[in-house]
Amino acid sequence: MCGGANIVVNIECENLYANDLSPTLIALLQQAQKNFEEIEYNSAREEWDLCYAEYKRLKKNNFKDIPEIPLARIGTIEWLGSYCGRGFPGGYGVKSEGRDLYNERYCNLKAQSEQTNFSKTKFSCGNYFDLTIPENALIYSDGPYYLTKAYGINKDFDYEKYYSWLREKSKTNPIFISEQTMPEDFKEVWRKEVKRTLHKDVEGKRTTEKLFFIDNR
Repeated sequence: MCGGANIVVNIECENLYANDLSPTLIALLQQAQKNFEEIEYNSAREEWDLCYAEYKRLKKNNFKDIPEIPLARIGTIEWLGSYCGRGFPGGYGVKSEGRDLYNERYCNLKAQSEQTNFSKTKFSCGNYFDLTIPENALIYSDGPYYLTKAYGINKDFDYEKYYSWLREKSKTNPIFISEQTMPEDFKEVWRKEVKRTLHKDVEGKRTTEKLFFIDNR
């Protein structure tokens, strides 16, 4: 659940691992890591529609089919050209309130790719509960927020299973979790009010980001 990898580039650690369920997101991050110059800049609506159609075709068979469009290209359009950081389900979104959101995201990813911690991070794609995590490794989890619109890659996210996994992992690992709300046994350690750009016809919504911690070692 590494998302756009904004956190991992700011962590000072010898070994960094970042995982996400979205194959298009991981393909984009791996391409940015390998050679950012090969990421094509294209914010056209026609390209967004084309990549979305291919994304839906691949998703029907859990991305087991051979892509007709490279996954990194789909990921570029999906994650830089959609609103709200939700990928294609967020809708086509490159402009808002006079801002060029696509260019902002593109430049942000480029800046991240040039940071040492990004270049040495090992990116992988898969379910969080299938990961092999060494004991005492610090875990940071940024899962889908409870009672918010689901991500297209996993619309039936099982929160109780997620909480149980976190509790079990906390017996061997310290864990930080980004969320807006968590069960009582997860301790809130930080919060900040932020503004999110939701849609081109909506000015934005203020919400409170929170960081929770659990460690049952």
